[in-house]
Amino acid sequence: MIFEKRSTLILLLNVAIPFEILLVTSSVGALHSTFFGVYLFTIHKGNKRANRMLGFLLLVFTARIIKSVSYYFAEDHSISPLVENIGYAANLAIFPLLWFYLHLFMVKDRDFRWLKGGIHLLPSILVLFFSPALGPDFWLKQNGYTFSLIIMGAYIPFCLHIVKKNLQSISFIRQKWIISLTAGVTLVWLAYAANFFSGLVSYITGPVIFSFVIYYMSYMGLKHNSIFHQEDRYKNSSFTAMEIDQCFEKLDKLMETGMPYRDVKLTLPNLAKQLMVSPNLLSQTINQRTKMNFPDFINSYRVRYALELLNSPAHCTHKISAIAYDTGFNTLSAFNTAFRKFTQMTPSGFRKRSVQVKP
Repeated sequence: MIFEKRSTLILLLNVAIPFEILLVTSSVGALHSTFFGVYLFTIHKGNKRANRMLGFLLLVFTARIIKSVSYYFAEDHSISPLVENIGYAANLAIFPLLWFYLHLFMVKDRDFRWLKGGIHLLPSILVLFFSPALGPDFWLKQNGYTFSLIIMGAYIPFCLHIVKKNLQSISFIRQKWIISLTAGVTLVWLAYAANFFSGLVSYITGPVIFSFVIYYMSYMGLKHNSIFHQEDRYKNSSFTAMEIDQCFEKLDKLMETGMPYRDVKLTLPNLAKQLMVSPNLLSQTINQRTKMNFPDFINSYRVRYALELLNSPAHCTHKISAIAYDTGFNTLSAFNTAFRKFTQMTPSGFRKRSVQVKP
């Protein structure tokens, strides 16, 4: 690993920056992250689990940055072993916590259980537990730091997969928020990895980048606080729970027996007319009872029906396009998109697999 000696000017990304500016920039970012993380724990509206997970992530990240700043600017890079081990333990927890947060923020009805999810935090917990026995030699000479960077990097593809898979299900502002956060955390990891494995950048680059990331995320959060304070859109609705239940019972029966979803021109007002309820009541019923919007709700039935047809011997010679139109889709591309969304595979892929498993 390449570290620079303390001097009036320090090279950061091949640019000479005064020592004092780097110290203030990297330190203030950690302090700001602490306040931001604590603030998220005080929010009682919206997705509380996601907000608190993000708060925990920021506090853990702060511990990692404080260790880095202390180590870098200390005389002869000498700091307390306890501070050092806490910093490395925090490093091992950052990406698991980001992974948890992405699920809680983007995936509908996603719950989190510390007992079940704790396996991802086990390396971090073990470092804290064995902290009295871990010295600098373990991290820098016995590949402990190498191992931690590799483990954290292994989470990046999984985080990106969650973002890509669920990005279209959230608003543009929330898309921008989640992309910025994921990119920012990944960029900080890349800075640490680039320093350790190749010495391309200064060790202090990671904390400085983190400072810019946390200020940008704070700016976004202040400008669009609906990211944290998203409220129930039906809080002031006049419809009672009984009306919602009755509407959903009628809807469920009609969808199973009448199969209105096969109508290419089906709209929310048309379906509400068939049920003899108001469009507003039907919309609220679908949103609250299924956690889906109207198009996704209808397409879920269409895809389910398509699965039956694709798996049916009577339709094995039918073209996929014919099945798409028969189930209610007006274009083959819309059918393919919806099919992949609900099954994570293409219609042709499902048909091939269905044929292979049959005796």
